[in-house]
Amino acid sequence: MAELDDGEKYTTEEQPWWANDYLIFLLTIANIAIIVYDLEYFSERTIFDIIEDKDLKWMFLALSDLLLICIFLADLRDDYERCVDKEWWWKTHWWEFLGLIPMFVTAIPLLASLGGLRLLRLVRAFSGVLRLIGMARRKNKVTVEKQMLHLLTIVLTLIVAGGFFVYVFESQEYEALCTSQIVPDECNRMINSFGDAMWWAIVTTTTVGYGDFSPVDPLSRIVAAFLMLVGIGLVGSLAATMSQLFYTMKEGSGGRSLVNTDEDVLQVLQRLLDHYENGNLDKRTYESAISLAMQRIRAEITMIRSEYDTISSTMPVPLQVAQKIEYNDSISSLEDMLHDVESLIVEEE
Repeated sequence: MAELDDGEKYTTEEQPWWANDYLIFLLTIANIAIIVYDLEYFSERTIFDIIEDKDLKWMFLALSDLLLICIFLADLRDDYERCVDKEWWWKTHWWEFLGLIPMFVTAIPLLASLGGLRLLRLVRAFSGVLRLIGMARRKNKVTVEKQMLHLLTIVLTLIVAGGFFVYVFESQEYEALCTSQIVPDECNRMINSFGDAMWWAIVTTTTVGYGDFSPVDPLSRIVAAFLMLVGIGLVGSLAATMSQLFYTMKEGSGGRSLVNTDEDVLQVLQRLLDHYENGNLDKRTYESAISLAMQRIRAEITMIRSEYDTISSTMPVPLQVAQKIEYNDSISSLEDMLHDVESLIVEEE
């Protein structure tokens, strides 16, 4: 089968209401919370102990976890059915099934002895992060408000997922080093609760850390490096998007898009061309309209470049980079529009 573009791999990009990106994100967060609670309070108990004690809290969490896994499976099934290239889908999505291990399975005595079984459930968090990162590619037109919401959701997901991973890894190190009678000095700076892990993840993602908590486990340090390298860039992009939103609100443009404006120009020119070909419009009027459209688009390009030079001089360097990418995209779109207008002239000749 020939290689398809991302937009051609699915028959439709529309998702059912129960499987939209933001709802799946919230359900993923709920699933992570259940995993944390299970690790905190039930990791040492087997399913026979729970049944004997008639622990209703564990049973409620296990049923909730099973319901969430059913929703995730239904979401994967819907994604599979919409996909055109089934072989590509299995190559890129098989690993997501590893994170769909029900909570009650990890309480079975023989399986509970396998420590990696609970860690496999963390795959669900990683899957949620990748889904949000790819959300923008599924949107043909994304407004500034949606860009900000999208980036904010990704940042929050990274913080929660990073804090969760570090909590799981560091809690094991803490139990091994800091539960004996002789407590090393570094235990005061080790992460031993989910609250400490979340605070550490927030600080690491936004400021590269204060040093009040330091990860010890090698896997935790890998997570820390990832948050520092990726999180800072995403936070900078979020700040740039927020500044762009505030700027458009200040200018009273209502979030207008220059690209959409020029698309309207092309639609008008196409209608004028139809009138001209049908003999309802003389050549001089038609050529004047084409000339005015080209002058307008060139003026828009000049205005954007001037606007960037004015705004970027007052911005920090990370925001300048993000803003330059934003303006370059707008200029590229306008230049494409200008090329389309010139193509209309060539076709008419």
